[in-house]
Amino acid sequence: MIDIAQISEQWNTDEPKLNLLGKQVVSFLKKGLFFMELHPEISYRTKEIQSIIKKIQKKQKEKPYEYSDLRDKLGVRIICPFLSDIDRIDTFLKENFIIRKEEKKKEKIDFNKLDYQSNHYDVSVKNELIDFDKEFIFEIQVRTMNQHAWANSAHILYYKQDIELPDEMKHRIYRLLSLYELADEEFQKVNEYLKTRKDDLGYTLLRKLEGKLYKYAETDFDRELSVENLTTILTFFTKEEQNNIDTEIETFIEENNLKIQHIFDDNRNRYAEITLLTQPEIFVIWYGLEKYLFSITDNWNEYFDENELEMIKTLWC
Repeated sequence: MIDIAQISEQWNTDEPKLNLLGKQVVSFLKKGLFFMELHPEISYRTKEIQSIIKKIQKKQKEKPYEYSDLRDKLGVRIICPFLSDIDRIDTFLKENFIIRKEEKKKEKIDFNKLDYQSNHYDVSVKNELIDFDKEFIFEIQVRTMNQHAWANSAHILYYKQDIELPDEMKHRIYRLLSLYELADEEFQKVNEYLKTRKDDLGYTLLRKLEGKLYKYAETDFDRELSVENLTTILTFFTKEEQNNIDTEIETFIEENNLKIQHIFDDNRNRYAEITLLTQPEIFVIWYGLEKYLFSITDNWNEYFDENELEMIKTLWC
């Protein structure tokens, strides 16, 4: 038997602390992964008291199990667009957290069952990075969007797993799992192909610059607006200037790394005032101001707000 009153009292004490830890971990992950030019969805949750009680009761049927044994009282979830992101996030987690246990479910999945694919880590914090009890263990899950969609669907059907399924139904499960895996692989291939496209300079630049915006601005952006803005801004330049932008923009950003970082750090509270600071095309504008000033200034007012360009010039110069 478990002492429900005692566990409830303990949880009332622990939950506010874990909510604070969850917020700290999410903030740390966002900042670190933005710096790596990644922008996954990151969230946390604390377990509900009824779920805690149920899990302890279930585990105690199998072995001795106490409240202190629960490692998912706090759970953090990272959902990324592409399979390649998972390996990079894996490296980041291993560099910045103490990994107590690691489970890559894709390596162990039983295709007879409605299981799901993701990487699970039982972790604790490094005190020099996050101030919390380094002995406390919590869970981080990392999935692609397709793996997350499958997990949600499988979760709904999970309680039916103990039913003996006919071969036809097993075949349907195989097909479903294959479709989700195939979707991940094809998304990855399409993404890699689009990165190498050279026939649309606006799109090519957007693919090069979106990660840079995550790194410096630490925010998402309006993709439709970026396509529209880049299409217009590129008309300001000659063909030769456009080619130089394409080949030199990443080097330009790298050479001006400290300057760009300072601009964003000093002006995060002005994002609503200077909206282009939260769009990847800001790097093309700065490149133009540095290399082809008159190509920018002679054409800007016909399409954009004059005052915004003055603010952007002030920041850069």
